[in-house]
Amino acid sequence: MRRATALVVAAGLLAVTLTGCSSDPNANCDTALKSGTASNLITATGAVGSKPKISFPTPIDTTTSQATTLVTGKGDKVQKGQMVEIQYTLLDGESGSTIGQSSFAKSQPTLIPVGKSGVPGIDKGLQCATVGSRVAIAIAPKDSGQDGTTSSGVAVIDVVGSFLPRANGAVRPSVSGFPTVVLAPTGQSGITIPSGGAPTKVRSETLKAGDGATVKSDSSVVLHYTMVGWENKNLVYSTWNSGAPDLVLMKTGQSNANQVLPQAMLKELVGAKVGSQLVIEMPADSSVPAGAWVVDVLGVL
Repeated sequence: MRRATALVVAAGLLAVTLTGCSSDPNANCDTALKSGTASNLITATGAVGSKPKISFPTPIDTTTSQATTLVTGKGDKVQKGQMVEIQYTLLDGESGSTIGQSSFAKSQPTLIPVGKSGVPGIDKGLQCATVGSRVAIAIAPKDSGQDGTTSSGVAVIDVVGSFLPRANGAVRPSVSGFPTVVLAPTGQSGITIPSGGAPTKVRSETLKAGDGATVKSDSSVVLHYTMVGWENKNLVYSTWNSGAPDLVLMKTGQSNANQVLPQAMLKELVGAKVGSQLVIEMPADSSVPAGAWVVDVLGVL
């Protein structure tokens, strides 16, 4: 099992830590950054995924963020809202000094949800990049994610892996008595609770059967999920509304998005394969009301 971290950028400093229905996000790449004079000044040598030797003339100063692809990967194109695995170096564009970087260790991947990193320049720079690519980004102060920033930033990011944007497994026949699930074009789930009392025990149905890696009790997993309360039929929480999947530790339930997810729900995911989608009924416990969950299994670490 690899130990995953999530990338969080705040207050001009970079920290690596495990914290805490719309249109198709991949319809076009019009919002992705274009290359320009500033980003074309950045060079980085070394194999993709390894620590690069970065060079650029200082100061780099740009009022418009730009991105140049230094190495073009042959993998899938990255979508907005998709969780990707990266190796990165962030530098001050004025001095050239390193602000932060990943471990560059395969056993400690850094995960970032494209579009929700906290740095608009990075989000736009990665959108529509392909897995296996190395991208140099010149980040304008307005796209730094920090108020009051006056200097430009530089990021060199290797996109070394990606996780599914939505469950893509084979559709299974529905089972009578479970909540009804409908899907938007993006994969976002809508849940209709059936009539009758709240569930008194946990049970689940596989809506889509994936064929990827298997979830284990000690896995770190990338999930999209929606939870609706049984009694009031109201939405309790949906990662789809937040714009990014969640990274969850199965053993503890620790979650980037929700502090701790209920173990009773997570146990239903053990044995599921990446690409699967499950609907899970669960009685109330100390942390959540009785309700129905729809969970997409997008990746296993």
